[in-house]
Amino acid sequence: MTWYDELTRLGAASAEQLRTAGATERELTAAVRSGTVIRVRKGRYAAPDAPLPVLSALRAGARLTCVSAARSYGLWGGMDSRTHLLVPTHSGRSVLEADQVRHWGDAEHDEIWRVSLADCLRAVARCADEETAVAVLDTGISAGLATPRRLRAIFREEPARARDLAARARPGSDSGVESILRQRLMRRGHLVEQQVAVAGVGRVDARVDGVLFVEVDGFRYHSDRQAFERDRLRDLGMALTGGRRLRFPAAHVLEDADGVVATIEAVLEREEMGTRRAV
Repeated sequence: MTWYDELTRLGAASAEQLRTAGATERELTAAVRSGTVIRVRKGRYAAPDAPLPVLSALRAGARLTCVSAARSYGLWGGMDSRTHLLVPTHSGRSVLEADQVRHWGDAEHDEIWRVSLADCLRAVARCADEETAVAVLDTGISAGLATPRRLRAIFREEPARARDLAARARPGSDSGVESILRQRLMRRGHLVEQQVAVAGVGRVDARVDGVLFVEVDGFRYHSDRQAFERDRLRDLGMALTGGRRLRFPAAHVLEDADGVVATIEAVLEREEMGTRRAV
């Protein structure tokens, strides 16, 4: 592995890391002049395609943390689009941009632009609202980056509130939106089973109270004709099994989760009334 491979692997690296990987000062200077490498600040280098949040963190002499770090790990980042930065405690009070949030603290991690996954999850539990925090943890489990057991270990020394959030995380939410809907339904006392296998249909996002299937459609999965036709075939398969299913766009859940829950409850009530009449 060359020093440039190491830079690509890490996303950004210190001069010391690159020298350890075999880079010379002459090579670094030449790479910066050719545009192959970006010198973000003294002793800090990044690949030319490094995402803006990475460059913002390096310019501030900080690391991405909280929901910003969560997004960099491929997890749900909630609706807070600001860049959350962990600034070393010994740093002066540098002026941040309007869309940046400062968190004070120190971190040891081989990536100089973001905190470790464990520190990221602990930070989310401290700074995000409860629903967003649980959604981040849910997607961490679904992505295979954590397990309920691992979360218990990560949060063992954290305050009771953070430990409670970790205990509420569940597998099955492929997106933060699915997690939000699950949380809202469970708070209303509903039984929610996720990623339920249905013969002739495949896996369905959720089954509520054992009778109503619910799916949340994200744009990236339903943005072409093939995806549309695949969903229609799944709907047909569900109809042939006699199962009832509701389908909601992810945007609707984000904009009015309580309204979506109300719709689900109205359908459940009608199902229950129909069952009573049949009896």
